[in-house]
Amino acid sequence: MQLLSKASGAFRVLGGAVSARQRHALVAQQGSRCASFLFSTKRDTPSPIKHGLVVGIVSVSDTHELYGAEAAGLTAAQQQQIVRQVHAVGSKAREGSVQVVYARDGDDEKYVAVVGLGSMEDAHNASGRGEVVRTAVANGVRQLCAQNTALRNVTVGPMPCHQASAEGAKLALYKFDGFKTKNSSSSNGGKDEGVAVTHLASQGSSSGSGIGSWDTGVVYAEAQNLARDLMNTPANFMTPTIFADRVREELAGIDGVSVSVHDKAWAEAQRMGGLLAVSRGSDEPLRFVEIVYSGGNAGSGVELALVGKGVTYDTGGYSLKPSRYMDMMKGDMGGGATVVSAIRAIAQLRLPINVVATVPLCENMVNGSATKVSDVYTSRAGMTVEVMNTDAEGRIILADALNYTIETHQPRTIVDVATLTGAMVVALGEVYTGVFTPSPKLWSAIEQASSTSDEPVWRMPLHDRWDAMLQSPVADLSNIGNKAEAGACTAAAFLRQFVVDRSRTLPLAEKPTVLRAQNNDESLPRWAHMDIAGPMEASASTGYHQKGLSGRPTRMLVDLARILATDPLP
Repeated sequence: MQLLSKASGAFRVLGGAVSARQRHALVAQQGSRCASFLFSTKRDTPSPIKHGLVVGIVSVSDTHELYGAEAAGLTAAQQQQIVRQVHAVGSKAREGSVQVVYARDGDDEKYVAVVGLGSMEDAHNASGRGEVVRTAVANGVRQLCAQNTALRNVTVGPMPCHQASAEGAKLALYKFDGFKTKNSSSSNGGKDEGVAVTHLASQGSSSGSGIGSWDTGVVYAEAQNLARDLMNTPANFMTPTIFADRVREELAGIDGVSVSVHDKAWAEAQRMGGLLAVSRGSDEPLRFVEIVYSGGNAGSGVELALVGKGVTYDTGGYSLKPSRYMDMMKGDMGGGATVVSAIRAIAQLRLPINVVATVPLCENMVNGSATKVSDVYTSRAGMTVEVMNTDAEGRIILADALNYTIETHQPRTIVDVATLTGAMVVALGEVYTGVFTPSPKLWSAIEQASSTSDEPVWRMPLHDRWDAMLQSPVADLSNIGNKAEAGACTAAAFLRQFVVDRSRTLPLAEKPTVLRAQNNDESLPRWAHMDIAGPMEASASTGYHQKGLSGRPTRMLVDLARILATDPLP
């Protein structure tokens, strides 16, 4: 590793000293030289450099070292050039920082993105460093691609966390511009700018294929990129039928996976009154996707079920949405996109767990047959529901899917994921996923998955009071609360009516006088509702986040399955 230290006003590099006066001259010389490399002006060699390298820099007391420089293939001369250029422009090892420099030794020349990893002590403590590495590598890859359009290969040098390194690189390269005619890409969707990414492990370590490895990180990142693809695709190219066909294509040939796609006739036979009610307003036929992954013991049952909202376009129905932000409603199937992408990754990683994913798919549109405000339908669970807001359609189709999944597959844990309420965006913005669950044990597992994937979650309350607000004068339930408050909470309360064993609960009209929080219920199936209306979108391109629909929290769902596979809830 290259060492640079500062003593008595001088910088020492590879045994040589640079005085303060020399350093000012070096800044003038190397700084301008760096600028020429950054903006792709003339170099000594006429052909463009097509290979880039990302390498880390760490602080050690008052000095700095390149992290794993030898393993990254840097010669001593290249290391000297890199350290001089980085310090000439005043760069430090600040977490997430990046400086692109040029290194040459004979005919071996490279563009090198030097990314800050913080202190060496922190870097050696890989636990909890995933987000630092993920962001740093992403920043390095982004800068290399932005400053050298001829780049075709990027090698990521040794990093404290291989998996996070792969995730950062692959997520940073994602770009959704396949519909622009200037691009030669044959697919109308996301792509990785044609840049291949490889990885170099440090001496004594392995990039491997197990949990925490580079290969595992690639699977996680490609899963999130698939969810990004599904969410960002315009609705006329991502109808319920197209979505279902894409799912078949993406999961074809993966061991242990079966995919079933059901139609309207099947939904009618299954008494899915909610899904049928929402889909009535569209000319596009509904679909219901059912995925089964058998990775665990045949007799152990389904440990985890994932249910994703699949509204491929949401106008709000007769409760019409305002025009502002309606373009984002092509991503209202984000819950479905994330659970499909997650189960693909779970199967590719061959996690030893049985998992089911279901996605009810339809559009919420307006025509002469569309459901009207105050219409009543009968859900699959047999409860009647008065539709007091047609823009609260996600919970309607999820209710039928939850009931079907529980009755058919009898999972021990079931998690629904949905871009459900604007109220959640107001509460938590685009950073946190709001999680509702009455189970402390399931919440603990979700919190752990959040920590390992660096996908922030926040536990939201469930309470008898929310149930009471769902009373309807003409039906068993209203699909919204009877007050203009707690919108995300009443949405979760609505869904819970289709998860709990009705024989153990009182009708809403007969709730006890003393209303209590629902925060300590371990009855099966354990259930959690994730409202991803906020994190469905990234408002800016920073680090590994790409502006647009985000594909979050796919990686967290994969980690939840991994946790339950190794440590099932009792």
